[in-house]
Amino acid sequence: MSSHRTFVDACLAGEALLSEIDSFVEAWHEDDSVTCELPEYLGMSSDDYRLWVERPESLRFILAAHKNRTPVTELLVKRAGLRAAARGEEKGEAVQVLRWLIETGRVDERYA
Repeated sequence: MSSHRTFVDACLAGEALLSEIDSFVEAWHEDDSVTCELPEYLGMSSDDYRLWVERPESLRFILAAHKNRTPVTELLVKRAGLRAAARGEEKGEAVQVLRWLIETGRVDERYA
């Protein structure tokens, strides 16, 4: 792996913004010395990367999961449950992403 700072690490250190992910992707494409795959270069697991590609709005949840050292699906289940309980409705982004994960079979509905 290259010795660069990953996007996830840079965000968690306050050195990059969510909107800068495209710059990291572009750097990966342009740097011929990079030998790792893009998810690793960004600092994501393959599941994190797949979620981000398919649901870009999930990026902030992916970063929060890394910060809390927990799988993103677990974080979403907790956040969605807390929001739904607090507001009595299911309109939050965490709930929407969690619903999508359930619909695509990535999270078992009984855990949500």
